[in-house]
Amino acid sequence: MKWKWLAPGAALFMAGALADDSTGRANISGEWRQEAGAESWILQSKEDAIHVAQLRNGQKVTEFDCNTLGQECEVKDAGRHAKVTFYFNGAKLVQLETRGSKVVKRRFSVDDQGDSMEVEEIPVVPEGKTVIEQFKRVQASAAQK
Repeated sequence: MKWKWLAPGAALFMAGALADDSTGRANISGEWRQEAGAESWILQSKEDAIHVAQLRNGQKVTEFDCNTLGQECEVKDAGRHAKVTFYFNGAKLVQLETRGSKVVKRRFSVDDQGDSMEVEEIPVVPEGKTVIEQFKRVQASAAQK
């Protein structure tokens, strides 16, 4: 008797958990500059992939394309080999980066207005303190100057 309610409930739960938030994915695309610092991210979301560029003090640190399906990609980050994995958790873009024995998790999330992005950097191995940085969207006209 209990089982007949369990299956529909589980199906509804899974549908909600796996719901695609394409609006959030579209909002992540753009150029983002750190509010208090010299770091920038350029993210261009495609259907099942993302183009990523990271700059520090105006110098490109890394640039690559990777899927957003959780499959590992080999990249060069600051001249060093690394492996990255990207996936969306709702509207948040999640990145796992492995460089040698270090693993860092980053979560990129954009506010409802679409003009601010928060990047949460979580050291996984070795464990460490989470750092949250704020970025502002660079408007197209400002980027062209």
